[in-house]
Amino acid sequence: MPPFTRRAFVVATGATLVSLLSGCGNSDDREDGDGGLDAADFTHGVASGDPLPDAVMLWARAVPATAAARSARLHYVVARDPGLTQVVLRGSVTSAAERDWTVKLDLRDLAPDTAYYYCFESASARSPVGRARTAPLGGVARLRLAFVTCSNYVAGYFHAYRRVAERSDLHAVVHLGDYIYENGSQDQVRPHEPAKELVGLADYRQRYAQYRADADLQELHRQHPMIWIWDDHEVANNAWKDDAEAHDADTEGSYAERRFAAMQAAFEWMPIRAPDAADPSRVWRGFRFGDLADLTMIDARHHGRDAPLPPNSLFGDAVPVFTQSGDFADASRHILGPVQEAWLGGQLAANTAHWQLIGNQVYFSPLKLLGGPRALGGGGLYLSNDKWDGYDPARSRVLEMIRARSGGNVVILTGDAHEAYAFEVTDDPNGLGYQPLSGQGSAAVEFVATSITSRGDLPAGNGPTALLAQLAANAEQLLRLTNPHLKYYQNTLNGYLLLDITPERLQAEFWMVPRVTERNDEQALTQAFTVQSGSNHLVSSRQASEPITGGPAAAP
Repeated sequence: MPPFTRRAFVVATGATLVSLLSGCGNSDDREDGDGGLDAADFTHGVASGDPLPDAVMLWARAVPATAAARSARLHYVVARDPGLTQVVLRGSVTSAAERDWTVKLDLRDLAPDTAYYYCFESASARSPVGRARTAPLGGVARLRLAFVTCSNYVAGYFHAYRRVAERSDLHAVVHLGDYIYENGSQDQVRPHEPAKELVGLADYRQRYAQYRADADLQELHRQHPMIWIWDDHEVANNAWKDDAEAHDADTEGSYAERRFAAMQAAFEWMPIRAPDAADPSRVWRGFRFGDLADLTMIDARHHGRDAPLPPNSLFGDAVPVFTQSGDFADASRHILGPVQEAWLGGQLAANTAHWQLIGNQVYFSPLKLLGGPRALGGGGLYLSNDKWDGYDPARSRVLEMIRARSGGNVVILTGDAHEAYAFEVTDDPNGLGYQPLSGQGSAAVEFVATSITSRGDLPAGNGPTALLAQLAANAEQLLRLTNPHLKYYQNTLNGYLLLDITPERLQAEFWMVPRVTERNDEQALTQAFTVQSGSNHLVSSRQASEPITGGPAAAP
């Protein structure tokens, strides 16, 4: 374990820092002058996030025992062992009503690739012990990350989160958005609170509180640091920078005010660093895992996205993107916005790690139902104007950035779809420049993680279940006819994506749970793909990667 050579320090939003206090549970040893702690309950577990080689965020929520209280003074301890005996940092922090009783600490001057165990204490209660982990630095031989997305509370139980929590060898969990759902749906597995569409700050806070009361989600946060970015449902369905399809100004008021409230609640409840003061809505940011992988998290939903093109009346939101006349080739339309697009280009050009990972909300690869090669003037009916294929030529500009990167090895990780996909990324999958059998002409690969619950389950029993399963199986074959870059499609199960990375290859594994409308402890690997360094080519596999042994112990 790397030496701890300097005293750690902490940046705490709204906190008062006091050093050299006692460990959690040892209140009798607290120093004189501490001023005492307030009685408060830790209602939603603990969490960590945004790991850097020398820093990590900690989070907790402490609600005072006295209803009239406006703040609660707490104690925290950070140690190198699960028993909290090898203490590296002690201090105090205050939760306050204006932050919905949440506490966020930005611990600094930590050792790289090191597990830190922590807890919080009030005068009346002690939080669970959590485990944070800093990112590695320098030469890294192997890295394991889990990618999750789309956890609709009413659609099912969160045991897929529990399966991720049990993987003690993960360096971090990356959440690609739709962490909460803002709708008022009540008619599925378990009801939403409040029982209405979210509009104001109190609404969003209550919904986060409901989700974070879930024991499986609490365990995920307790065991692993999370790198999170939002998608649309953290605010409103099918959102863009100025509005959302699901927002009705006549009944729900100002969209700008609604978005501000949603984002405030998100920053209170998620273990993410405070936004840029010059741009309070900015969540796009980068992370480095030594020389092995850079992770660039983009916001393809709220920051710079223009309104989507009008839907086609015959095919729902499908829209012909590539046409011979170029009617839809409007260079002024953005999905990232000019500032973020330039930043992404700079990241791809400057980052030097062996693999370049891009965390992304909506799938980058086009899915075509009809049409021929783009180079031959063939039009195309694409599946959704909400995805990147509805925002050309912005997509083409980013693809040029990817192709220009020296060394290749770009991997796009995507959420939102409630289905699992694996793509080889190319500008025209049906064009002569791409060879689907060898992968020649592919510029990158893309993996789309299925949902934690939002897909729901097929109906149980015989008859309709068998029919739906057969239709789902046929759907892949139909899509493959006009989408040779599509190598995997699964649209009936929920689960998560696991990445196992070495300098020589990256392996992506689709892990699924059998059902989410009833609790279970099962999971299964449904498909894996390996990508050899420099190839941008998906090779199918059914073999799971071996866990990393000898890693840090889980939080007790």
